[in-house]
Amino acid sequence: MPEPHGRRARRPVRPSWSSSPECGPGSAALGALLRLDARLGTHHADRFTRPDGLWDQWVNALAHLRGDLSYTPAEFRRRTDLRCEFANGWTRPRS
Repeated sequence: MPEPHGRRARRPVRPSWSSSPECGPGSAALGALLRLDARLGTHHADRFTRPDGLWDQWVNALAHLRGDLSYTPAEFRRRTDLRCEFANGWTRPRS
């Protein structure tokens, strides 16, 4: 059944990373968790990022990611910081 005013219902847009395990929401979540830990003085990400922990197991399970420095927790934290700083620049009132 068509939408009112002649508009058709749209399918939800799925981000391109949704099917990609190496660039999925887990990496974004880790970056966000590391950022929150730094801001709040907590250590919730430690259980994922300790040596041979879940993060290392995940990266080492994917041969093409082993040794790739762009897939380190520090790099995901840096990317998250950049995104947040960019977003904050758009939301702050201009003086």
